[in-house]
Amino acid sequence: MVRVIRILAILLLSLCNCELLAQSQQDASKKKLFGFRRLDDTVTVEKQGVFILPLLYYTPDTRWAYGGAGVYYFKTAPKFDYEKLTRVSYIQFLADYTQNKQLDVWSLWNIFTRNENYLFKGELRYRKFPDRFYGIGNDTPSSNEERYEYSLVSIKSLTLKKILPSLFVGVDYHFEYEYGFKYTEGGLLEQGNITGYQGGVGSAIGAVGIYDSRDNAINSRTGKLIELSTYVYTPALGSTFSFFSLNGLYQHHWPIKKNQSLALQTKLRLSYGEVPFLDLSVAGGDDMLRGYPKYRYRDNHFMGTQLEYRFPLFWRIGMVTFAGVGDVFNSLSDVSASTLKYSVGSGLRLAVNPAERLNIRFDYAIGREGGYFYFSVAESF
Repeated sequence: MVRVIRILAILLLSLCNCELLAQSQQDASKKKLFGFRRLDDTVTVEKQGVFILPLLYYTPDTRWAYGGAGVYYFKTAPKFDYEKLTRVSYIQFLADYTQNKQLDVWSLWNIFTRNENYLFKGELRYRKFPDRFYGIGNDTPSSNEERYEYSLVSIKSLTLKKILPSLFVGVDYHFEYEYGFKYTEGGLLEQGNITGYQGGVGSAIGAVGIYDSRDNAINSRTGKLIELSTYVYTPALGSTFSFFSLNGLYQHHWPIKKNQSLALQTKLRLSYGEVPFLDLSVAGGDDMLRGYPKYRYRDNHFMGTQLEYRFPLFWRIGMVTFAGVGDVFNSLSDVSASTLKYSVGSGLRLAVNPAERLNIRFDYAIGREGGYFYFSVAESF
């Protein structure tokens, strides 16, 4: 309970000190205290805005941590009067540093050009983050826990061309450098039998197809997102490792009543070849199977699905309930009812921009091994 009160207090303090800089093309006077948009703000031609949130939190793994998170969102202006604004584009940024000397700096973007002729997606990340390793497989005991430390630089750059309404195809390049490994003495990683235990370079080219009919990329109420991608990591591109991955993503959003919706997400990831352990499929995280640390379970493949119900409560406060199931595996025979991972939970939402449905989210999810809190900007999917 003390932990819950701490996080709620931190959330309120952060909200009182944050500033949202929103500029409306037609009515800039709608900005209110601290820059939060009015509840009755339904401006659809708003061209840009920035939301910045100080971060302060405590967990047993990090001890005290501080930093900042922000979202810059905008719509590409039309060239001619008869053209429409694009759907909202966004660039997210997060940086935090912990009492345990853990550093994570991360930026990602989803940008539509004029008339949505092109879509640019990508991410840039630097991480120096001590973590835990339990082995490979979906039934590794928590007693296997060993500590390790590494640094990572990752760049993804995806360019897509619209070929039909809502349908994009393109190419992606991924570069990742893993280095500076330190291990628990006598642990599995130090023995040198785990692929990628010394780090290395991952360099891949990929082919990507995306169908995106969602009404809002930040917080959808209607539409679908279907994404298929393949990546080939090869020494011909400078990669230390040689492996192939196939990824599938399906999202469907159904409106139920006013400001209420049901959202479904299904993910598939298959990897074959010499896959380093940092690039194995994982179960858990803040977007799929909340309720598990992201790297608690690892293996070559992952398949999972989740359902989320989103609805308003009062004022700017909304709520979600969600449930999911999935697992990592090396072959389908590894999947069983005794090891299958489930996730159930609920969370609160605070609307900082009603027109663009930009929320702060605070979730609590329970899995097989207990519960975890999640606090961030924008929806999980």
